[in-house]
Amino acid sequence: MAHIIKILDGFSFIPRKELTLLEALEQQDVVVEYQCREGFCGSCQVNLIDGEVVYTTEPIAFVPEGKVLTCCCQPDSDLTIEIPGGCKVKAKGR
Repeated sequence: MAHIIKILDGFSFIPRKELTLLEALEQQDVVVEYQCREGFCGSCQVNLIDGEVVYTTEPIAFVPEGKVLTCCCQPDSDLTIEIPGGCKVKAKGR
């Protein structure tokens, strides 16, 4: 079943099932901070407002309650997230 990702102050979309949350956001041209893509550094944290995720790789970085690492999780239900600094979309063609 497809899950909807809603970004506060942004928009909603339905990602492909096999993508991590980070990959799904990147496909929508949403700017998300990241470094390692493997759950080591924690720089890709977003606020999980509502919903559930499943980690494809158990993160090594500390993940505070109410946050998720986008690089190593996938939606397990419809999600509402808040991106630190707000939702920014890359300009097309750049």
